[in-house]
Amino acid sequence: MSPDTISVTNVRPAFEASLAFGATPAEIEARTGMTRTLLESDGATVSGDATYEHMELMFEKPDFGRFLVAAAGLHTLSSLGVVGLACKTVATVGEALACHQRFGHLTNRTASYSATVVGGHLEFTERRTGPPRLGNLLVSDYAMLIAAHVIRQSGRDRPHVLAMLSRRKHIADDERRCYEAFVGSELRTGAAHAALWFEPGLLGCPVSSADPELALYFTAMLAKAAGFGASEATLMRQVRIAIRDALVHGTADAAKIAKSLGLGQRTLQRRLGELGTGFTEVLDSTRRTLAEGYLRDPKLGLAEIAYLLGYDEQTSFFRAFRRWHEVTPGEFRRLHGGADADG
Repeated sequence: MSPDTISVTNVRPAFEASLAFGATPAEIEARTGMTRTLLESDGATVSGDATYEHMELMFEKPDFGRFLVAAAGLHTLSSLGVVGLACKTVATVGEALACHQRFGHLTNRTASYSATVVGGHLEFTERRTGPPRLGNLLVSDYAMLIAAHVIRQSGRDRPHVLAMLSRRKHIADDERRCYEAFVGSELRTGAAHAALWFEPGLLGCPVSSADPELALYFTAMLAKAAGFGASEATLMRQVRIAIRDALVHGTADAAKIAKSLGLGQRTLQRRLGELGTGFTEVLDSTRRTLAEGYLRDPKLGLAEIAYLLGYDEQTSFFRAFRRWHEVTPGEFRRLHGGADADG
């Protein structure tokens, strides 16, 4: 997937709900470019901006709160694509959240999600890309409603939401009542990031549809799709994925990666040493693997790839790539069948 895109499987419920709340297919296509044919195409994606336009269109119509709740209620783990299917088969809700955090980028490049215990509660947090236009903020609220719904569906014991946090500063009373009734808790506005708070015990809650054999199958398939060998040690895969996520935001040093994994920096270095490597080597090899995958995507320009790999300058990316392959990124792209978007 290209940056800032989302799989159509994630978008279909909102499309269907919008038709029941006053929007027409022609109106949606004119505003967003989305059509039923596109949304039913296997492997298709839409841009984050298209989803934001869709939300802004529906916000202009009556009963936006009821629409958003109805759309969230249409979601299941299966509507989250193959990542959702994987989450559906693991043993506990904690494992499902970790699976979503590790592999969510395979179906959604508009936001990332994490679950951490903070201040005595479990916080499921969204970090969404792009400027905070209205549609961007509305989709964050929608994502939290979906999360509350599918987490409730997944666990054998119905979890209680302690609070829902919204990035919006002001929400109309009727809209607020819709959300609070749906999640069963108070809604707090003006947060830095959209989030849900749960009791920490949710992490150990059994998943009602757990299937160990399918979980192993999906985990291996997702690891391969993410560009990391399924046979690698679990820690190594976690470090590589954490590095990839950090690079998009600029830096991926050992201290930051260790903290994201809940480890001390020395502990991380020691455990990598036990696997016969070090953080610098893992960072370099992860960048190399990611670069090779990005270059096979003709939609990504070389400057964009350099950015995704955490390089401040394109020349730094070129120097690193020549060290890896003794050819330029453009030459590698042509040799492997991709069109060189930057000439």
